[in-house]
Amino acid sequence: MKKLLIVLLAGLAVACSDFLEPKSQTEYIPREASSLNEMLLGDAYILIGNGKEVMNLLLMFDDDIMCTDSTGELKASAMRTAEDIVGLEKAYAWQPDIFVEPCITPGNAYKNFYTYILGANAALDYIDDVSGTENEKNIVKAQALALRGFYYFQLVNMWGAPYNYDKKALGVPLKLTSALEVLELPRNTVEEVYEQVLKDLNEAESLYEKLPVEQQYKKDYRTSLPMVQLLKSRVYLYMEDWKNAAIYAKKVINDWNFTLTDLNSLPTPTYAAPYYNFISQECSETIWVFGSLQLFLNLVNIDMADPKDRGSQLNFFNASSDLLGKYKEEDLRKDNYIVRRYYEDTERHLLGYAPYGKFAVDYRITPSNSENFAHAFRLAEAYLNLAEAAALDDDEETAVEALETLLKNRFVTGTEIEITERGDALVERIRLERRLELCFEGHRWFDLRRYGMPSITRVWKNGDYVKSYTLKEKDPFYTLPIPPSVLEENRQLVQNPLPEVRN
Repeated sequence: MKKLLIVLLAGLAVACSDFLEPKSQTEYIPREASSLNEMLLGDAYILIGNGKEVMNLLLMFDDDIMCTDSTGELKASAMRTAEDIVGLEKAYAWQPDIFVEPCITPGNAYKNFYTYILGANAALDYIDDVSGTENEKNIVKAQALALRGFYYFQLVNMWGAPYNYDKKALGVPLKLTSALEVLELPRNTVEEVYEQVLKDLNEAESLYEKLPVEQQYKKDYRTSLPMVQLLKSRVYLYMEDWKNAAIYAKKVINDWNFTLTDLNSLPTPTYAAPYYNFISQECSETIWVFGSLQLFLNLVNIDMADPKDRGSQLNFFNASSDLLGKYKEEDLRKDNYIVRRYYEDTERHLLGYAPYGKFAVDYRITPSNSENFAHAFRLAEAYLNLAEAAALDDDEETAVEALETLLKNRFVTGTEIEITERGDALVERIRLERRLELCFEGHRWFDLRRYGMPSITRVWKNGDYVKSYTLKEKDPFYTLPIPPSVLEENRQLVQNPLPEVRN
């Protein structure tokens, strides 16, 4: 009996396209595997430069962002209301009511993930009943499973406790079908969600391996075998399964033709051409590109009047001085990875480093719109996963080799790269390089969680209003509050423990 994909008109469901022939106003039956393959693009993939917001709020919480060290003031305007400013401070201060109005931090990421999961589930529900070759069906299944595994991994690391801290804690509900008989589901444990993530990724990997080699990876912005392998390495790293984390990192490094970009080979940055197209599908070390940073840019690209009246606007947020201070002079990553802002005068004085960068910006232009900014899986992560996993599994030779290989492509030619640390010091060095390499790519907040949820103090500076906020060690906020609107729609959910209001 054919399965029916029921389209929710209330905004929870898949926006089916013309290739699905309607049986009624609310029921659609796909006919071919190729139709489902196209449906995935619109309903399960987070499109480049578009798509629903899912990850961007993570970049607001970690220690790589700070308020600009200036006496400038952020004032309400037609583009930024007083309520917006209150909401922005809530997010910056890790307040328990960040998803309660007024707040401009996107609170719909939770729902958006499930919308994309519904698209993946629909493809999996239909695939056995449509026409098409075995390869055509396998590639649909592989993509849907890879996407679902990725989305649940993100969800459980936002709204569930860190796996290495309490895997028995409540995670997120597992919805594995597009059927709508049950709309309200209780939360599965963190461990159960991780088990499902690995189940999906293992099946996706098996399906990709059945395909001809030329179909296992294409530069077409879709998931692929190396994308699945890198994600498995990441999942195992978070689970502290060091052997499997290293095995899958090596697969990405050794079995494919990705290569690290030597930053010495990039055009010399100038004021007029400071950026390189580092995260795009054409970059030699980029494995998968998805989504958009536009919503995050809308949050942090806030100008305030320059108190020295130099004919320019100051950015309200910058990359943190703690992050910037960790780069050595010979390290090319700071100036090639992090977007710089300049005063608009003839001397081109550096205004500061913005709290984003390394995305699909082009060295010929200044980044200006959502199409220039995306998220990506990169080869560099495989080297860092391998280094950390090997170091923690008493294989320091492999760890050192992996880290030195990465850094030789990041420092000025001729710089002596020799990793001398050992033991715990080596692990700390690897984790430092992970921060410097993967800054503003959505890793830092999750890394802080699995490192033991350390204390962070940040200062909110808005003119004469200066206030210090501290995220305590193992603070409840390291597991995000479930948005009230989500709790209202699913009465089976239990709210996470909330931190106290920070004063």
